Amino acid sequence: MIEESRFYRELRRFATTEPSYSPNCQVIRTVPTDRFNLSAVARRAFGDATETRVILAAAGLSNVDAPLKEQDLVLPTVAYLRYLKEKCGITTAVRTVR
Repeated sequence: MIEESRFYRELRRFATTEPSYSPNCQVIRTVPTDRFNLSAVARRAFGDATETRVILAAAGLSNVDAPLKEQDLVLPTVAYLRYLKEKCGITTAVRTVR
């Protein structure tokens, strides 16, 4: 559980401080249909719908039931997401985008 909270904090810090032109980030625009569908945003960004906790942290949401505002989300690239997970001690595999 400590790893999860550290991962959330690291992702939130990344989303709020990383410049949008950084090679480690990607900017994804959320649309009104994504309001309660975080998995659609995760699928667009990472090619994997199970990465909803990354979207939660980047948007600053406290739980999956909170509505996602229409906004530009600064998210890590797949490679940098893998690095953040290793740094925080989370060992789940990250799928590459095909």
